[in-house]
Amino acid sequence: VHYRSKMATDVQNGKMSPSRYIDGEFWELKDRLRREIENNELFIQRFDLPMDELRDLTLKRAKFILSLPQVQQQFADQLANKKGFISSSLAIGEVVSCADMALGVKMGVMAFLFGGAVMNLGSKSKQHVEKWFQPLKDLQFTGMFAMSEKGHGSNVRNILTEARYDRKSQEFVITTPCEDAQKMYIGNALQGNYAAVFAQLIIGQKSKGPHCFIVPIRDSEGNLYPGVSVTDMGLKEGLNGVDNGILHFTEARTPRENLLNRFADVSAKGVYTTSIASNNARFNAMLAALVATRLALSNQATASMKVALEIAIRYAFKYAADILDDDFFHERNLVDNRSIQALASGLKAYATWENLQCLQTCRECCGGMGYMSENRIAGLKQDCDVFVTFEGDNTVLYQQVVKELLAEFGQKLGGYRVLQTFSVLQQETAEYIRTSMFAVSTEPVTSASGMMKALSFREGRMLRKLAGRMIKKVGNGEEAFQAWNSCLDHAQALAKCHIQRVCLEQFVAVVEKCPSTYERDILDKFCLLYGTHALYSDRAWYLEHGYYTPANTKELRQQLLSLCAETCKHALYIVEAFYTPRVSIHAPIAGVPSNKAPWAHYPEPGTANTDGSPAAIDVDAVRKNTPLQSKL
Repeated sequence: VHYRSKMATDVQNGKMSPSRYIDGEFWELKDRLRREIENNELFIQRFDLPMDELRDLTLKRAKFILSLPQVQQQFADQLANKKGFISSSLAIGEVVSCADMALGVKMGVMAFLFGGAVMNLGSKSKQHVEKWFQPLKDLQFTGMFAMSEKGHGSNVRNILTEARYDRKSQEFVITTPCEDAQKMYIGNALQGNYAAVFAQLIIGQKSKGPHCFIVPIRDSEGNLYPGVSVTDMGLKEGLNGVDNGILHFTEARTPRENLLNRFADVSAKGVYTTSIASNNARFNAMLAALVATRLALSNQATASMKVALEIAIRYAFKYAADILDDDFFHERNLVDNRSIQALASGLKAYATWENLQCLQTCRECCGGMGYMSENRIAGLKQDCDVFVTFEGDNTVLYQQVVKELLAEFGQKLGGYRVLQTFSVLQQETAEYIRTSMFAVSTEPVTSASGMMKALSFREGRMLRKLAGRMIKKVGNGEEAFQAWNSCLDHAQALAKCHIQRVCLEQFVAVVEKCPSTYERDILDKFCLLYGTHALYSDRAWYLEHGYYTPANTKELRQQLLSLCAETCKHALYIVEAFYTPRVSIHAPIAGVPSNKAPWAHYPEPGTANTDGSPAAIDVDAVRKNTPLQSKL
């Protein structure tokens, strides 16, 4: 009996299985979507299609998914602001991204990003919801999200596209004043009907800062509206099922009512009103309302890792958003919840960078087989490469994390520089005492609690050191911007440490809640492996700062090797618990037959004991019986 068959039976019978536990609260939604994908020929992997046909296939897949009752229910929940709608949308995105990464991005742009702009930036009176979101839900049109510009990828505050109000026609005139103002890498640009366009709102001769407008791009017959031109960006490294294009506006017009006016409005007579007087505060409010998109990218990166890991591990063993949901549900102001914004930014950066590392490792472990398109890993690498700069450059996002940490730290210090300096020195002295061998050895360095303590120590030490450096530099007359840039290497390391600490804490908490003793013990090994790897990778820092001794790092290395051997026995069992549809795995080296590469097919690995319990893999036996033992 294969693991997958046993887990599928458990899921159907409502029994708790590792698959159901890993899927979490929305396991039923994920399971239904997987079945829809598994049984539909539309989702058979294709690697031989020309770009235009691939784009059409991606659009058909997107419309099929969006028309499913489960997805339509998610739209209805979002309309009703029902608690959990963000988490359910993330679950949908994860499943479809496993099937086709381009599909996940295409759906995200044409429905969730565009729809999210309408819901979060549109009128509180629901006029925009009725005009735009309901028809979008009914697939009467598809949208796009036009924020990034050629000259302003991450610097959204200073975008150059202009929107001037024409009082006579009661329309906004959208203009691309220069080449740097062209909207770049806009998804669904060749097939979409309307765009949520971010532009500088000009009233009289004065800019009111970036605002969002719904701008008509093409009619139902595919004809472009006057003043709109679209340039096809053609083939890319990956995600070629997504039709990315460049939007250029030459006095394109959109009705006054198409300004998404949650935070500001323009009357028929051209009078500008806003509930947030500061341009900067209003801009921050608009971006805060869109923070969920970064969580979506984190989820898509995780989906990619799941597929690649299952392919690589199956081959190897045979032959080689609760907090955010709660905020939306209770209509809390995310502008004031900067910690959530920073966490979403940090998770996006960390997950997408780790994803690329994971995919490369999987590719290498599968040797030449991993390089084949038919085995999917190479394509996943290509598709996911853009994630590190998409929806915020990762380096910039890590800076956002650190700025929030510094802001919280600064509130504790107060506003006087002398007192700030004294406070930092005091904390450094207290920390020196904590680094004594007695303090470090109170908990085993290889325990989960010991690891969390180590990460917390590093995070706190780096934060105080960074604050001290900034105080000193600015106090000596250095310009704040230059001082910050000179500390970027410090800031990047601090941001990564912060996110690692958060991830380890959450991993430990989730393992403790697992109801099955057997699965809890397995997950606990993987949790310790994650923490041990994180700390051992940065052992030089801990040695330099006297937190670890050479004997401590030797303990970590020994545990790392031991855990690798232990978790290897259960790796296949865990990746099977991802419950990814065979049609999404597709790879012949993972046991899925292929007409295109029958010579690459390897039978499915993985069996269970006669009583249904999972059998541990005899890794040594596998190594002895395979010519690819060096790859295991």
